[in-house]
Amino acid sequence: MLLCADAAGAAAALAGGQLACPCGQGRLALWGRARQRVIELPGGVWARLRPARARCRACGRTQALLPGWCAPRRAHGIAVIATAAAAALEGTGCRVIAARLGVPAGTVRGWLRRLRARAEPLRCHATRQLARFDPHAWLPGPAGSPLADGLAALAPAVHAARMRLGYGPDLTWPLLGTLGLGHAFMPAPGG
Repeated sequence: MLLCADAAGAAAALAGGQLACPCGQGRLALWGRARQRVIELPGGVWARLRPARARCRACGRTQALLPGWCAPRRAHGIAVIATAAAAALEGTGCRVIAARLGVPAGTVRGWLRRLRARAEPLRCHATRQLARFDPHAWLPGPAGSPLADGLAALAPAVHAARMRLGYGPDLTWPLLGTLGLGHAFMPAPGG
């Protein structure tokens, strides 16, 4: 799966044969569509999504191109999951978060369990992205927990990417997913 902050730009690059494969060897070519997904966004809004599937001309692997606001293998968008994570860092319990978001408490517990289990890789990935978009940026200090550290590193990475790429605030959620949160929900390699 590839997470794309600018889904329209990624689709245009794919159509033009300009989208590089993560293998680093070749370019991706359109190869049909992935299965349809229904994703819940903030406010109980549902979005139907049928992502493009692409195949690398060099390695032959296929990739589903997901917009960055979509968390891989989850029925809720990055904005909903990030809202839950932020509330948990403030000390709000899973049941209260679930009630606010209109999501089952077990779902919120699952998100938080996954994010906490992958907090250090999230922090490392966000730190690499921050260095990529702003090599002179200051790294945030400890924030109190591994998950808080990961999210604290992700916020300036998103800001640096927005500034460097000229993206407006409408791409904040997709960048949050692309630069870190979405990767926490990616399947393990080979899984």
